[in-house]
Amino acid sequence: MRLGSIVAASRWIGIRTGAFMPMFIKKSLLAVGLTAITAFVASAAAQEEKPKPQVLFTNVNIFDGKNDKLAEGMSVLVEGNLIKKVAKGDIEAGGAKVIDGGGRTLMPGLIDMHSHLALAFPSLVALESATWEAIGARTALVAKETLMDGFTTVRDAGGMNGKGVKKMIDLGELPGPRIFPSGAFVGATSSHSDFRLLTMRTPGIDGVNDSNMSRLEIGYVVDGPAAIMSAARRNLQMGATQLKMMGGGGVATEYDPWHSTTYTLDEMKAVVDVAKGYGTYVMSHLNQPESISMALDAGVISVEHGFVIDEPTMKKLVEKGAYISAQITGTSDELSKLPSLTPENLRKLRLAHGQMNDFFTLIKKYKPKQVFAVDAVLATRDNYIRQRRHEIWLFAKKFGSFEMLKAATSTAGELANVTKLTNYHDGKLGVIEEGAYADILLVDGDPLKDVAVIGGSELWLKAPKPADIKTIRIVMKDGKIYKNTL
Repeated sequence: MRLGSIVAASRWIGIRTGAFMPMFIKKSLLAVGLTAITAFVASAAAQEEKPKPQVLFTNVNIFDGKNDKLAEGMSVLVEGNLIKKVAKGDIEAGGAKVIDGGGRTLMPGLIDMHSHLALAFPSLVALESATWEAIGARTALVAKETLMDGFTTVRDAGGMNGKGVKKMIDLGELPGPRIFPSGAFVGATSSHSDFRLLTMRTPGIDGVNDSNMSRLEIGYVVDGPAAIMSAARRNLQMGATQLKMMGGGGVATEYDPWHSTTYTLDEMKAVVDVAKGYGTYVMSHLNQPESISMALDAGVISVEHGFVIDEPTMKKLVEKGAYISAQITGTSDELSKLPSLTPENLRKLRLAHGQMNDFFTLIKKYKPKQVFAVDAVLATRDNYIRQRRHEIWLFAKKFGSFEMLKAATSTAGELANVTKLTNYHDGKLGVIEEGAYADILLVDGDPLKDVAVIGGSELWLKAPKPADIKTIRIVMKDGKIYKNTL
């Protein structure tokens, strides 16, 4: 019974019994009511004062997500789902569960800022013909495997909303990372969001929707500001924390030329205006300087890919404080061996690789805010894992281990929390500091020297069947331990 109900009942007893009951009975009933109130208040107070569980990590060296050196001989106290204290030496915590790190490295859980948890299918045709049950079941499996690989947070870059698997994970019903969903891709007819077969009709022209991808709200084909705004608002209604726009041509689809800019400035602004009104932002698939520049002018703050960016556009990106989210495996010749790629996809990939000459030079020169991005899509679950691990290795090879780690921890956490729509607002993400979320890995070795300890692998498609990463000894998310092999 709620406190207000008890109080009301006791008052009713006092009023209704005053004229008809002997005094000793009235006093007894009032005493019962007061006793119930006292017991309720005491119980509520006890629940409020119930101590949160504590876990104390001792004898660890910390990579905090920000600095390029380990802090040695440290202890970290976790209380509930947050980091309560970080200190040199010992921390007094009598009731805590103690984990002796044995000189291992304690670091933030990793963050993938361009994930597609729901799209681990071997081809677009397989995805177009998949049932919602198959998509949901596979998404749950991929989410668990992602967490076990040490990724405690992902930003889903299109394909899933916040009402399904994410909700089940947040409720503790399924194991998986924190998810910042984008909802359905928002793109034009004949864009990188247009996954239809040519025999399927266009909803905006024919008024008929043949596409499974659209019906299941994985990707929208929408043209013109009004239709675009409706699609964007629908995504937000379904739990998107940011919006994903397809602003330019890509490789893995058939109908968008590699050089194309597939939305006009007004159409891009329509997506951004909706996002701003809801307190969030837009991430956009972009590659060519023209489309990147237009998107930056429209207000996009997260450029996905950007492989053909030129120097003036890179300067603009840095001046506007935007982020770049580029999966480095997109530059690899290994990509051409993916079985899901069609002859047209391969033609566009060769064209793309021929235009990527300045990408790494400009990143190193201007040092934009760079976040870690896997972008594994249209692959088996095993290849999804292989690409994630190869991305770690290749990113570190191109930019150094520290830049890779920072991109997958503190910088990624900074971008993730730009949105006001997240339900993860109690602490910071991607850092080891007091008040941050207790998303923690304990690993053998020093990831600043060798990213192999967090799963980085030179092998990609030729790698053996993925197995558990033995050097990741503990995976903790939100204060709960999901893996412990100590």
